[in-house]
Amino acid sequence: MALAWQSPAYLERQRLLDLLPQEPGFAVWLEAPAGFGKSVLAGQLSARLGLRTLWASALLGPPKNLLAKALGLPEEVPWGAVVEALKSEPTLVVLEDLTGKEGLSPLLRTLPALVVLASRKPLPYPELPKLLAEGRLVHLKASHLAFTLEEAEALFAGTEGFEEAHRATGGWPLPLFLSALTGNPPEPKALLQGLRESLSPGEFQEGLLLAALPHLPPSLARQETESLFQKGLLRRLPEGYTLHPLLKEMARKSLLKEVQRAVRQAAGRLPPALLAEAYWEAGLKGELLSLLESPITLPIPAERLLQWQDLLRQGGPRAHLRLGEALAQCGRKEGLALLTELAESPEDPALALTAMGHLAFYLSETLLGRDLPRARAYLERGLALLPKVSPELAGRFLNDAARVPFEEGRPEEAARLLEEALRHLPPESPYRIAPLSNLALLRFELKGAFRERIEALEEALGLMERHIPQNLAGHLRDLGRLHLLLGQRERARGYLERASQTPGHPLASLEAKMLLAHMDKDAETLARLVAQAELWENAYLVERGRALLAELRGDPGLLEGLSGFFPSLTRALLRKDPGLLPPYPGNLEERLLWHAARYRLLGGEEDLKALLTLTDVGEGLLPDLLPLEALPRKRPELARAYPLLEVLRSGWKEAIALRLPEIPPLRVQVLGRFQVEHPLGPVTLKGKAREVFALMLLGLPREEVAFALWPDVTEEAALNNLYVWLARLRKVLEPWGVPTYLGEEGLMRVEADLSALEEALQRGQAERVLELYREPLFPGLDHPLLDRKREEVFHRVRALFLKRAEPHFLERLLELDPLDEEALLPLSASYLARGQRARALRLLERYRKRLWEELGEKPSSKVEALIKSLQG
Repeated sequence: MALAWQSPAYLERQRLLDLLPQEPGFAVWLEAPAGFGKSVLAGQLSARLGLRTLWASALLGPPKNLLAKALGLPEEVPWGAVVEALKSEPTLVVLEDLTGKEGLSPLLRTLPALVVLASRKPLPYPELPKLLAEGRLVHLKASHLAFTLEEAEALFAGTEGFEEAHRATGGWPLPLFLSALTGNPPEPKALLQGLRESLSPGEFQEGLLLAALPHLPPSLARQETESLFQKGLLRRLPEGYTLHPLLKEMARKSLLKEVQRAVRQAAGRLPPALLAEAYWEAGLKGELLSLLESPITLPIPAERLLQWQDLLRQGGPRAHLRLGEALAQCGRKEGLALLTELAESPEDPALALTAMGHLAFYLSETLLGRDLPRARAYLERGLALLPKVSPELAGRFLNDAARVPFEEGRPEEAARLLEEALRHLPPESPYRIAPLSNLALLRFELKGAFRERIEALEEALGLMERHIPQNLAGHLRDLGRLHLLLGQRERARGYLERASQTPGHPLASLEAKMLLAHMDKDAETLARLVAQAELWENAYLVERGRALLAELRGDPGLLEGLSGFFPSLTRALLRKDPGLLPPYPGNLEERLLWHAARYRLLGGEEDLKALLTLTDVGEGLLPDLLPLEALPRKRPELARAYPLLEVLRSGWKEAIALRLPEIPPLRVQVLGRFQVEHPLGPVTLKGKAREVFALMLLGLPREEVAFALWPDVTEEAALNNLYVWLARLRKVLEPWGVPTYLGEEGLMRVEADLSALEEALQRGQAERVLELYREPLFPGLDHPLLDRKREEVFHRVRALFLKRAEPHFLERLLELDPLDEEALLPLSASYLARGQRARALRLLERYRKRLWEELGEKPSSKVEALIKSLQG
């Protein structure tokens, strides 16, 4: 009767069984925590081999005594008697629950049976490293025993949920099996108790701490951390180590007091922001509030602080300061009210100045409705407080407040404030990143120093990630926008995707998502993002998003009632009316967009000149600002900055000729399939065109190609025929009309898999040959010259693989020719050397059967003798 599900006992672990030896004289060591299927795998090995099997658990007594009893011997006999009895017939010995104190050295030195050792911890026996070095021991750990995604799918037998269960358990077999069986998470107490018994006290304590952490940075890892990872209980992500979600949930539910104790003990080990996360996840809200009240830097993302806002509102001034900034950063005006109250605090100048800096900055932005007079007032009041605070705090205020004169159109004053901020901030202060980046922005605005600004932003990324992660999303968004202007769409995408996923500045992340949706021409997603901006009541993002959406849909009606820069610019372009352009803007990015729109509408030389001279990158900005077809045809050099494929598709021969060295080689595959691909995509070659191309790929001169294809006509007629086909070939290989791949001497600038294969053969690179070689060579073509090439290449591949004589090369030869006895015999020998007797016998018997069925012949005496010896 078919079962609706399969247990691990019935899900054969073929992947693992193929790694295991199958005869006495070899050993297997399965080292993993409880629930990793060690017994199941041993049982499957026993079922496959059909040997006498003796099974013993160290929990029930000394393994020697248990084996002696199973063999009909007195329990007190020495190991020598047990070893001799095991030799009497082929035996599989499975020893479970080992701790390393069982005295197994006599058994491991002689290996009279196929021995399987199962332990939860490392075993100290000195024989194990020696056996491993000799190739007589297979050592599998938790990482090997964990189920792959494909095995999890088989375990669930077609029911849904296997991906989620695999992700939650990390492939841990026992909870995965229970989840497949019941549809529910496994019983936590039993699994946690099993883990407690499997781990050292230090490892278990480390696991409890990780149950309260999103991740543990590699720099904070200990030996116990690495040990947990090696045992398959942790994942190692780029940001650090993390406990499997299932174990986290179990520990926090069943061992909360122990988790809390582990977090308290780690308070001096964890950086403040990570400690705050641990306090929250462990339910230690009192400790978290005390930490948030401390006068220390806590780089916690604004979105996370808003999740804690009920707790923060219960705190004092510093908790309110953190909450006020987080609310303002997320575009919520209630944050301004909290900051305003704190700015009036005369008893704490440092607190008041910090609040004033935030107010000056956020009141200068469009996010919360710009109020420059009020922002200027906080700037002036803050300047009077500078002598009363530390230099670092003064520098941070000056950096924030510099936003006020910048938005007022006073860049020189903004630069003076930023330079003063740098004079206040100590050389080692991470807060120097912001004024340095802002000065680069000013030079960008005043002098068009485009590259300098990008370099400053990119240089600051690492420091910002470590010290001011709450500003990272906006930083990444700015880099994405700048690379977009440069037409570097893939680099822009990378920065924008990071910005969209980086916590700390949700409005910057939202803008990044809008730009990504626009890049992907995904109007549906963009419309949802605009709706989110409307919920935030953020005028700038609503206008930016609506303008992008109107452009995608070609619908100026979406801009009704909006009068900002971006809606006005998009409206003018969609209605093709220069009279609808907005007033000339103040900031450089908008000026570039304004000139580009005006040039597209009017084609004026002065606008094109402005685009080329406003920044230090000149024509580098054109691809994102102007379509290629808008460029004047008398200036093909301006197309150098546009994507090469776009220029090729345009058919603008003068521009293509200037880019000829950049055109990638023609990619050709003739091993296993016939495919030709130029930069614009696959090329279809049929009939005689394919034959001409194939013979030219062999390097034959034109005269020989003509004679080989038309041997029955005169030389002149044959060459004329060839020229006709070459002209047809040129049209499909070089559709842009500029000679690229077909030269007077034949093919040029070609990257062919056949050439790569011949180079690997020449160098004796067997692994590379194994990767490349596929049959047939030149599929679908029939010509004596090609037949000769096929035979030559095959014999060179075969000679190399036989010379190397490693199993995977020999297996490939038998795939190519199942009756190749020269590959069969050494492959059988390699299986036997690894203790895989049954596998060798199956291989030889398949060969004998196929030889008889296909040729009516019997194997050689060597093969027959080997089969007979293995059957006996």
